[in-house]
Amino acid sequence: MVKRISAPMWDRMQVFCEKIADHQIRLVLHFDKILDEKIFKRALEITLKNNPITCANYVEKEKDAFWEFPEINIDDIYTFKLSQKSEQLIRETILKRIDTYTGPQIKISLIRSETDVLILNCNHSITDAAGVKEFMYELTQNYNCISQENTGNYQSYIPSRSLKVLSKQLSIKEKIDLLGLMLSGKKSAPTFQKLVDLDDLQKPGFKTYTYNPSEFKRIKEFGKQHNATVNDVLLVIFFFTLKRISGNSNQTNRLAYSSDLRKFLEQTDYDTLSNFSAIHNIDIDNNSDDFLEILKKVSAFTKKRKQKRYNLVDFPMMVFLFKLLSYQKCKNIFHNEFNKIRDGKSNASPSLSNIGILEEEKLNFNKLVPVKAYVLGGINHPGLLQLVTSTYRNYLTISIGSYFNEKNEVYFSGFMEELKMVINEKVV
Repeated sequence: MVKRISAPMWDRMQVFCEKIADHQIRLVLHFDKILDEKIFKRALEITLKNNPITCANYVEKEKDAFWEFPEINIDDIYTFKLSQKSEQLIRETILKRIDTYTGPQIKISLIRSETDVLILNCNHSITDAAGVKEFMYELTQNYNCISQENTGNYQSYIPSRSLKVLSKQLSIKEKIDLLGLMLSGKKSAPTFQKLVDLDDLQKPGFKTYTYNPSEFKRIKEFGKQHNATVNDVLLVIFFFTLKRISGNSNQTNRLAYSSDLRKFLEQTDYDTLSNFSAIHNIDIDNNSDDFLEILKKVSAFTKKRKQKRYNLVDFPMMVFLFKLLSYQKCKNIFHNEFNKIRDGKSNASPSLSNIGILEEEKLNFNKLVPVKAYVLGGINHPGLLQLVTSTYRNYLTISIGSYFNEKNEVYFSGFMEELKMVINEKVV
């Protein structure tokens, strides 16, 4: 019998985002040796059974939507390929699309030449980036258990994918206060106008740049010196880069960034693969060229937002919207807004998604650890500009996923070069 569970509000919102992006999260691990492929496949099978949402299909009805759970078939998810042209194969694997409606929601590829590259490609509709990392850590743990002749860690699955577990911790008064706070923050603020082509989607791909440990150390120490996080510093670097490359003259400009809500939950209260990432808008004074002054204001804003009540600011309104309107009406509202962005009639706020640290000790496959690791986000319609950052062994990787026709190729290459210049000039 096929099992079904209602799709929680956060999952539905992520599905809507597929209108304007492939909305996938890619985790890429490069090794200097090879994994035991048989052990890896057995470990993956256990990890998939512990997280059956990986094999689910998304089903839409007029008033509701739900996840449908068929039997797990590892061959639908896992591929092993030998190739002497691994770079080309890696690129093709990274770019491969996932279909939410037919599933599975995750793809795992082990690509072998003289060494191995492991690629985890996950649909953002089922999880945030923190969940992708946790899934890989769990897979690593099961690999080690089997390597040591244990059976692996099987777990019973009780669906817990909803933010209601957080909402229950708030009083009615707090929910009303949050609703007022959210409405006050929805005032229209200008954002950077796009300089990329919107009409012709050609070459999907990524622009990436990796900063070495000494460069990343400089960013960290600069943040500590000015009582700011790495994320705060990256936001201001992002702002200055956009300001220079766009020549924008608005009084203020809006950026968006994400934060992880899992820290407010016990690990037993949610699935590994769940969406608990909140999005925050921040409006920055465009008249100031003082990097430190802007960093101080950004840091004060983000510190306030890290409080639970501010991190949950959008939740009450979204819950109300999904209760008031049918699923299809909610979907149409979101898609109409995306259409305006796609057609160039509305500007979307550039966003920063900082995945944080990939923990080396948790990626230890029986003493074989990646020599390089990074996370890539979605391939966005050119109406959107999203930076995705991740750190491994103190190497910071920054990437942009988009479509690269001739004009956009020039724009995004220039953007990455300007980003480096801002870091060299301002982070001292």
